[in-house]
Amino acid sequence: MNIEPQSLEALIGEFSSLPGIGHKTARRLAYHILTKHQADVERFAENLLNAKNRVHPCPRCYAFTDEDLCPVCKSRPDSKSICVVEKSSDIVPFERSGIYKGTYFVLGGVISPLDGIGPEHLHLPELVRRIKDEGVEELILALGSSPEADSTSLMLDRMLAGINVKRTRLARGIPMGSDLEFVDEVTMLRAFEGRVSL
Repeated sequence: MNIEPQSLEALIGEFSSLPGIGHKTARRLAYHILTKHQADVERFAENLLNAKNRVHPCPRCYAFTDEDLCPVCKSRPDSKSICVVEKSSDIVPFERSGIYKGTYFVLGGVISPLDGIGPEHLHLPELVRRIKDEGVEELILALGSSPEADSTSLMLDRMLAGINVKRTRLARGIPMGSDLEFVDEVTMLRAFEGRVSL
């Protein structure tokens, strides 16, 4: 016997469809919504709809924006460096740290045949076109360290054959504060191969 109302079950189902939200967390969120004041719930729903209706990919870099161009593309139109990321949220750590002053390009994922994502699902041709049209001098690949990210990087490298652009990728290694005994073999190998002089 199901003791929860059908509309509550539907709300739990919506929350549990979000990435990283399990059924228990979804249930907790749904019950929390029911304890909020009507005005708070309406504001929450309005913000959801506003974000969905107003936010769109930047036509230059595919990062999410609610303007004609994203703030980075607007403020750095002449940058000769592009940092390639998998998704729009990957830009945030770079901008918060202030370590990078160029522009970005969001691929929209990585090649993953098991998930049905091939090169045709990504913004690869648009990236190559932008590199050619804007005379980009350096391309920084910041796609993570998964096998899918590696295969995407290799595909992009092949697509850029014959194009004069410096290609780099983020260094990989052992995270700060971690013990060596807990580091996996691939991370250890990459850290060892990427060692630098003192």
